[in-house]
Amino acid sequence: MKLYQYVSFLLCILLILIIIGCANQSHQDQNTVATINNDYHISFSELKKYVYGNLYHKMYPDISEAYNNALDVMITDQLKRIDFFERGLYKDTLLIKNINRRINEELIISYFHTQFLDKYITEEYIQKMYNNMGKEVNYRQIVLFKPENASNEQIDLLVIRTMEIKKEIEQGKDFGKLALQYSQQAESAHNDGYMPPLTWKQSITNPLYNIIYNLKVGDVRVLDTDNAYYIVNITDINKIDVEPLDKIRDNIISTLKKQYMQSSLNEFDQAFKKLIDEKSLVWYSKALNKLLEWSQDPDFYKEKYEDILQQAIRKGNNMTILTYSQGKVDFKTYLRLLDNILIPEASEYITQDDIKNFILEAVRNDIMVKKAKELNLLKDIFNSNTTNPVLQNRIVWLYNQAVIDSQIPKATPKALEQFYNANKDSLYYQLAKVNIHTIIYSDKEKANNKWEEIKQGIPFNQVTNRYLVKTFIRDRKGKIKSYLSKEPPFLGKAAFKNR
Repeated sequence: MKLYQYVSFLLCILLILIIIGCANQSHQDQNTVATINNDYHISFSELKKYVYGNLYHKMYPDISEAYNNALDVMITDQLKRIDFFERGLYKDTLLIKNINRRINEELIISYFHTQFLDKYITEEYIQKMYNNMGKEVNYRQIVLFKPENASNEQIDLLVIRTMEIKKEIEQGKDFGKLALQYSQQAESAHNDGYMPPLTWKQSITNPLYNIIYNLKVGDVRVLDTDNAYYIVNITDINKIDVEPLDKIRDNIISTLKKQYMQSSLNEFDQAFKKLIDEKSLVWYSKALNKLLEWSQDPDFYKEKYEDILQQAIRKGNNMTILTYSQGKVDFKTYLRLLDNILIPEASEYITQDDIKNFILEAVRNDIMVKKAKELNLLKDIFNSNTTNPVLQNRIVWLYNQAVIDSQIPKATPKALEQFYNANKDSLYYQLAKVNIHTIIYSDKEKANNKWEEIKQGIPFNQVTNRYLVKTFIRDRKGKIKSYLSKEPPFLGKAAFKNR
């Protein structure tokens, strides 16, 4: 179905649910305000974000008009994205060249999620976390703060004291008395070491709380943080009620992602480095020096690199820059990497080492992109229903180029004249406009006095240090109106009479 075929369909797919001042805003934000082809939905929260992010609330004084116009644009843009793929424009390699790097960045992100982070977002992990939520942990602690800028000797002495206290607790000495004697934290020192009970929500906000929350009754542990040693004893664990899993599933998934993000990134980084055997690297100085020479031009990576590299290749100077166990990088490969994978940031001081590091990163990214494509992840990234805001905008931009701009006639003198004659009454008609300077007084006597000064030759702008500028227009029907103002045109007739 082409774009023009959707026009009559719009009335069928719109479902406007804009409710100003709704008491339950969080519920309202989830409402669907438009559905296209039953598989693309625009929520109220997305519409609201679009309205304020694109300043529709400033363009239209009436907020409902702002929402309606923004929604119309969102729907039109989505219809363009649908038509972009139905026309097969995504296969036009020359057309999508400008967004290849962005697509491949998203492919690598998708590869990270599917192959590393998502392995922790399974039903097993979700159920395990849910089962762990139904408890409240009671504990006591003794806190020994580390001195600021402590030396190694001071830390060693503090560790010895901490372990001695732990040993006394394990031997049965009263925890409360030890807390009063040693704890440097007022809350624990004056409450027999007892701290407020820990729940699951608290445990996910603080790494220390997370460790304590997962200890067992009777455990005595020494926990080391950046600023203190904590001696912790779990006294009791109580069961508490939790909401059904279906209601808090999204919250659990979000927590799991945060909890395993760093370890997933570490795993990804290790796998990324192993993509190239750095022991097999062989660099070629002649090609590197040539790249370094070109890179000194601040515009090389902005607009010149393609012409310069292609010219060298056409002349038969396709120099090899690097060989490694899996292949090589020459000028032709380097051009492809720049076009599709990475582009260096602008810098006045690019060194040969910078170029080497960039090439290795680009090659690794290239390998990762190929792995992602082998897993068929491209279909989840580059499609009409993409949620990536950058790709959404770029697809619309490419569609306008390929479909809309291509239908605009060339701006020849004859075409411009024909367009002007056909549209001059609607586009180029200029309303009569008058600007006047006014001084307004509530006292007639004061106004007459100022008028006498003006008649005696004193310039208008020197009679007073404050005056108003008022603008009036006369529309096509001859009616006089205030321009860009809701004020009635009190002085409009006089302004046009003395024009």
